[in-house]
Amino acid sequence: MKFLRFIPVFLAAALLSLACNPYEIEIPNHNQNQNNTGKPDNDNPAGGGEQGEEDDTYPVKYPKKGVEKTKTLLTTNFFRETKIKEGITLYSAEQKKCDVTNATQTVFVLEVDLNNESYKINFLKAANDTVSATGKKYKAIAAINACYEQDATYVRTNGYNWPEYTVAAMDPDHLRFWKHEAAIVGDGKRSVGIVHGAKGAKNIKEGGIQATQMYADLTEKNIFSSSPMLIDDYAPVGSSFVPDYLTNLSDSELKKNYDGEDYRTHQGVRHPRVAVALTEDNDLLFVVVDGRFSGKAEGMDANELTKFLVKHFNPQWAINMDGGGSSTMYLQGYGDPVNNVLNYPCDNKKWDHYGQRARPTVFLVEYDE
Repeated sequence: MKFLRFIPVFLAAALLSLACNPYEIEIPNHNQNQNNTGKPDNDNPAGGGEQGEEDDTYPVKYPKKGVEKTKTLLTTNFFRETKIKEGITLYSAEQKKCDVTNATQTVFVLEVDLNNESYKINFLKAANDTVSATGKKYKAIAAINACYEQDATYVRTNGYNWPEYTVAAMDPDHLRFWKHEAAIVGDGKRSVGIVHGAKGAKNIKEGGIQATQMYADLTEKNIFSSSPMLIDDYAPVGSSFVPDYLTNLSDSELKKNYDGEDYRTHQGVRHPRVAVALTEDNDLLFVVVDGRFSGKAEGMDANELTKFLVKHFNPQWAINMDGGGSSTMYLQGYGDPVNNVLNYPCDNKKWDHYGQRARPTVFLVEYDE
């Protein structure tokens, strides 16, 4: 973009100063008003560590019990809908022009009805293997990659805080400290919540400290931290995670001006994406957006992914997980006939299902036997 060529010299200097000190930048979405969002009336969302309990002081909020089921997919002309099992539905769109991004996208969304007692959601810290290998090993219905790298993630599984994550992740001066902004939590069964841990913080450093302290105090058995929060009680906060003054910069300009792990480049540039969303009527959505394949799958930035989710599904909460070359969805009996990978992982730079990375943290959709 030619935007920077025309700004006054003093503003250019100010932007350069901010680039050198990202931890002092205010994060607009943390203080965003959440009332004018078009959200349905929902007086007392459940919280307190268990779905259905009401505790306004507990930071994690859950869908209320007994909410009438409604159709999750709101649009009719983008996704193909496939019933996998009772309570599990796949929405897929391959190489289709997307009006949110004005680009060709390939997207897979797996919906799991958390009211269906046949299934459970396992937060797994496993051997560092591919997502499909892990899915097959555990005989899972589905497997989706979860967290970022271990020095930028808070991980608790089955009540155990993994020290190689939770200790290493405590450095507030780390370039990737922004990756603690939010977390998805659960009981290992069907109670799943998403919490905006850095909500209200003035900057990234303060937000990361606030969030990690919160996660340590949560009572849930499973915690995977990640960032950014995309939708917080219907507020599309992910649309403002990257500051407004950068939204007119091209992907190449962002990459030129900021480190690849800087939050502005990481979330302001189109990449393959993974997100997890939760609806008011207790449906869990696993979202994989392919990318880095021109003309087939362009990928999305955080702003685009937020708007995309709002348009097609309008979930109550959503969080961005590790994406890029990690983005993988395994679905037993579907996708590639050998490894059952649905999407097109990009690490091998080929339009096939074999470019997976090894990932140590995975979401598993399993039978609850």
